[in-house]
Amino acid sequence: MGMIAAALLAAAGAKPATAQSPTEVEERKGEYCGLCEAKKRFHQATPWLEVGADLRLRAIYDQAVTSLDKDSRGHDRFWQRFRARVWGKITPIENLDVNVRLVTEPRHYCRPDTQNDKFIRQEVLFDQLNVKWSKMFGLPMNATVGRQDIRLGEGWLVNEGTPLDGSRTIFFDAARLVCDLKDLKTQANLIYIENHANSGYYIKPFDDDHVDLAEQDERGAILYLSNKSIAKMQIDGYFIWKHDSGARSRYSKATEGDLYTFGVLVKGDLDDHWKYYAEAAPQFGNKNGYDISAFGLNSKLSYLFKDPRKNGLHLMYEYLSGGEHPAENFDRLWGRYPQWSDIYNGYIDSIEDKADNSSNLHRVGLAWSVEPTKKLEMLTSCSLLFADDNYAKGTATGLSDSGCFRGQVGSWLLKYTINEHVKGHLLGEVFGPGDFYADARNDVATFLRFEIVFSW
Repeated sequence: MGMIAAALLAAAGAKPATAQSPTEVEERKGEYCGLCEAKKRFHQATPWLEVGADLRLRAIYDQAVTSLDKDSRGHDRFWQRFRARVWGKITPIENLDVNVRLVTEPRHYCRPDTQNDKFIRQEVLFDQLNVKWSKMFGLPMNATVGRQDIRLGEGWLVNEGTPLDGSRTIFFDAARLVCDLKDLKTQANLIYIENHANSGYYIKPFDDDHVDLAEQDERGAILYLSNKSIAKMQIDGYFIWKHDSGARSRYSKATEGDLYTFGVLVKGDLDDHWKYYAEAAPQFGNKNGYDISAFGLNSKLSYLFKDPRKNGLHLMYEYLSGGEHPAENFDRLWGRYPQWSDIYNGYIDSIEDKADNSSNLHRVGLAWSVEPTKKLEMLTSCSLLFADDNYAKGTATGLSDSGCFRGQVGSWLLKYTINEHVKGHLLGEVFGPGDFYADARNDVATFLRFEIVFSW
């Protein structure tokens, strides 16, 4: 930890933090930043063009995360990810923007020894390429067509359009219309999605490594309404249709079928200290020949102490129904990413279902958040996990003959902001399996990650 802190401070040319007077704080706000000044002058010279870039460096160590078996081949991994992005926004005429972003994220594996190619995914691709028309026809409507990021509500079911490439990209190939009905304090989103598993379907990446973005092609439509007419409360309602087809034969858990999901979200403030969030969604349709009648619920209750260190306590509960077969489980649609755990979401949950789907689950979590200093944030959490149904009962997937206690996840996250251009974090997680898993999958799994991000 000492070496990491020293490296972060050295990267910023900073001195160890000391108490500062209000005058010193104001003086620091006015410090000269060469990058900021250069960017400002560039934009003044070319007001029709904005540019930016960032570089994210990660080092990751994990053990037994995909097997819960320390004797399995390749269970011990140490690897690095280097994500670089550059972007630009061109405004040829008022209210019309062209957004372009290029990304690459090579990976290097030090372990396991079973990894044949140590340096992979060196391709470069567009993860944003769209046109946005604001104030269409002078009306409170915005339209965006092309490759874009989309997040709805708390991101529970709509946030991640490319689940198989990690956090390198999250884009959707979509058309989105946003209408602001200010008199009704309501915003309406109408979205059409046409995603393809093949990353080169529309635009072939440079130095193409043929990295699939999903297990199958995905088409969909979303109607999402958000209303804030009640003080200190937001109520959202939505309908999502998702059609899976063209399953890639290399993925045993690929799906085909149609899902129809209806949902409602409510969040707000009970008073100055208490905050709440709850979202429920019944789901119907068919998937891989099975009729689906599923249900999902996500919720969070927070108490904020409003003290100088910004202490907060958070109680979470999530339910994703399970059936007699994984295909009957609740489908998280475009919410397949690490929402509350990096060790469980995407790794351990892939033992029985698609990575990051995390269905057939009851999750009870408790978390404590605090900011020891203005630049330091800490989040500590523990989650107890239960299966809704032990449908495998001793089959080859490594699940037990009985028992629905999946196990527990402990997580510790430390974030440090050096300045507006440099920030980093340290994340540690551990998973202790319960009686839901057989003896062959009963080893503790660990996950450690160090990250530093430079942005301009």
